[in-house]
Amino acid sequence: MNERIHTLAEEAGLYCDGTPDAWDQEAIERFAELIVQECSNFLKDTLDDHFAAEQLEEHFGVEE
Repeated sequence: MNERIHTLAEEAGLYCDGTPDAWDQEAIERFAELIVQECSNFLKDTLDDHFAAEQLEEHFGVEE
């Protein structure tokens, strides 16, 4: 697993020990939000594309 994804999973409360059945729904949703936010931040910070970042956040229903 990519180290950044692993870090985001842990930040969301998911501990990747190979047993995804133990993950609760809130943690899974938070994990997904963190991934979308990470992509949005990349668009803004690296590509300076705020429009695409806002569209991505809107598409997934994630607010800053």
